[in-house]
Amino acid sequence: MKLLPLLLLLFAYCSSYSQQEEKFQIEGQVIGINGKPVADAYIINFRDSDKNITNSNGIFSFWVLPGDSLLISHISYYRKVVTVHTLLTNPIVQIQLDTVNIKDVVVSPNQKTDYEKAMENIESIKWDFRPQPDDKYTESERVELLFNTENIVHRSAASSVNFLKFSPSEKIQNFFKKRKQRKNSRQYKSMRKRK
Repeated sequence: MKLLPLLLLLFAYCSSYSQQEEKFQIEGQVIGINGKPVADAYIINFRDSDKNITNSNGIFSFWVLPGDSLLISHISYYRKVVTVHTLLTNPIVQIQLDTVNIKDVVVSPNQKTDYEKAMENIESIKWDFRPQPDDKYTESERVELLFNTENIVHRSAASSVNFLKFSPSEKIQNFFKKRKQRKNSRQYKSMRKRK
């Protein structure tokens, strides 16, 4: 009776072992569009996050399972995902160059800065954008009127008497200042020698 469970356990272990796929080593080469090998391309296996880097000839080798997918990336090229089945049929992987188009920069001794261009544009405008008042005062009369109005406002503020002045923040500040003075005076009293 004890032999039956042992045989069942042994049979289950053998059947699970036979169903596991065996890893095998695969080799491939990464090349660019021009046919030259791409060195230092980074290759990652999605299944187990295994990593590898191509050598100076663009060749790499990996231990993989038949259903694995590999990500090939390089700083100068677009990323590409390749399956193991594709690598078995064609071990050469071609990746495309990632180009960045930069605008032309013209450098000349006569070139103007942005500030100089802006100042030329402002000078080319003939209109006066300052608001023009509707009254018939001259500029000096307008300034004199402004000063007189300001003087009247300041005189009225100075002549007004405030009988009740109350500031909560000032009262709180005075309270804490007196409290600190009392605390300091108590410290000195305790330090005096007593007879």
